[in-house]
Amino acid sequence: MLRTKQAPVMDVAPWPNGKGFTGGTEWWDYVLSKDELQRLDNLMGLALLDQQVCVRLLDERDESLMKAFGLSNQTQVWLRGLKVTSLVELAQAIVSKAPQFA
Repeated sequence: MLRTKQAPVMDVAPWPNGKGFTGGTEWWDYVLSKDELQRLDNLMGLALLDQQVCVRLLDERDESLMKAFGLSNQTQVWLRGLKVTSLVELAQAIVSKAPQFA
């Protein structure tokens, strides 16, 4: 008998831009159970993997994207007010403010 190893596939892009894979609910339950800094880390990680998310975060400052990650209104206002043009600059800004997110 041939056994194949199957890796789980999750849809981590916020609806309605997701690809429709299963497992999305588990991912979002995990994200929303974390504190603010961990949710920001997850958002940054997705922005590194998905160019559309990166554009929505850096260029559009997309409120629906930030809400999908459960970021507080205060954090959303702070992110929209940052003068950053790259994920590196955004990461530096987050790290400099990190103690306030704890």
